[in-house]
Amino acid sequence: MAKGDCAVKNENKDQGAGDEEPKVKALSEAEIALLKTYGMGPYATKIKQLENDLKDKLKKVNELSGIKESDTGLAPPSRWDLVSDRQMMQEEHPLQVSRCTKIIDPGMLLGCAECGDPRLSRFLS
Repeated sequence: MAKGDCAVKNENKDQGAGDEEPKVKALSEAEIALLKTYGMGPYATKIKQLENDLKDKLKKVNELSGIKESDTGLAPPSRWDLVSDRQMMQEEHPLQVSRCTKIIDPGMLLGCAECGDPRLSRFLS
C-alpha cells in the first residue's frame, strides 16, 4: 500500500447497481411478545400491577377522606386550630413589611410622565 492510500476497501461491489430492496419479514406474535419482555426482570409485571393497585387505592382513600393536595402548603381543615391562632394574633404584633417614606403628589407625576421623564413614569403603573 502506497502512502496516502485508503486502508479500508469497500467490499460492497453492487452499491449502485441494484434497485431492489431486501424483503422484510414480518415478526410473528411470539417474536413481538419476546421483544416486549426483553430487558424486564422476572417480577416486572407483578410490580407494575401492584403499583397500579396502590394508585387506585390511594385515589379511593383520598376521595373518601376528602383530602385534596394543594400548592399552597396549607394543612387540611381538620388539622386547623382556629382558637389558638386567633389568640396568637391578638398577643403578637403584626410584622411590618414596608414603610411609607414619602408621599408623591399625583399632579407632579402626571406632569412628569407627559414630559417623558423615565425616572418618575414607573410610579404610574
